[in-house]
Amino acid sequence: MKTSLFTSKAEFDFSYLNQDEIDNPLHCIGYFFTKQIYIEVLRKDIQNWIRTACSLSNDQFGDPDQFAVVHQHCTKLLEIAYLLLHDDTVLRLEKNDPIYRINNERFIWHMENKQTLSCPDLYYRKLVGDDINDVKLYFEDLFEFMSLEQWYKILDQLFIYSKEEASFTKQEQYGFLVLEILEHLEKVLEAISVVYETKALPYINKYYHELLD
Repeated sequence: MKTSLFTSKAEFDFSYLNQDEIDNPLHCIGYFFTKQIYIEVLRKDIQNWIRTACSLSNDQFGDPDQFAVVHQHCTKLLEIAYLLLHDDTVLRLEKNDPIYRINNERFIWHMENKQTLSCPDLYYRKLVGDDINDVKLYFEDLFEFMSLEQWYKILDQLFIYSKEEASFTKQEQYGFLVLEILEHLEKVLEAISVVYETKALPYINKYYHELLD
């Protein structure tokens, strides 16, 4: 049983983060995004996983053989977010950062009011501007919506329902929240990607350049 109170990096019992990743989250994020995932592929995998879990029949979307990996990736993203929320790392962007949003709006406003969009800009379609400028603000909302312990249960239930001819939407405790759950999983993916682009990528480029080969 996971405790819902974060006391220190060493004392919290994460499911997937090991001690080296806890001690060096920027390397963890750098490795995760350069070697293990691509944001848009994982976004689509998450959508297909949840569509399958919510299907009323045995319909399957995407590659069901990958659902266990998607479950693990989502768990890791949530654990990284929880770690960073309680870490002393400053994640607020400077106003001259290319990713900084000058308006607290969603992507559509940003797209219509900026002549040139860089590649990272295209990734951040769910977060509002303030959440991009300081992702810890979003992490606070994420864990106010559900505790990390509850998120573990939700992801486990989604995995179970993705393997059965039953719909997660019929699940009494969390089923009615499925749209919000999907939104948060996409948002946490985007938020950790912000940290990758602004903090982890410069860090690994300086100290672990081999990850970029």
